[in-house]
Amino acid sequence: MKHYPIALELTVWFDLGLNQYEVVIDSDSKISIKRTDDVLHSRELTETEVAMLVNAIEAIKVPITEDLQSKSINKATSSYELIIESAHFSLEFNWENLDVEASSSSVFESVLKLASLIQSLDLDH
Repeated sequence: MKHYPIALELTVWFDLGLNQYEVVIDSDSKISIKRTDDVLHSRELTETEVAMLVNAIEAIKVPITEDLQSKSINKATSSYELIIESAHFSLEFNWENLDVEASSSSVFESVLKLASLIQSLDLDH
């Protein structure tokens, strides 16, 4: 099945810097990773990796949560921005590790799975 091109952007901020992932799913699918050190790594994606990404995108559910007051005074150790765009849709998700920890349900599960999959494609990670 032929898909419209899909672009994924994931930015992860953490204590020591940030990682930016750009994924293009098209006839020539690839991933580019830029870290705090400004070194850009790029590579082609395999058909298996593309299939896993498409499956994860199809499984995305919008995390609807309650406004939970954090009982701890902990500061977030990581935050995420995930953007998924294609010809007929554009989705943007923003969350912190504290949002996931404070949620009593698995509302972030599909978004976390996609973010984890994207990060796992970084062979140096």
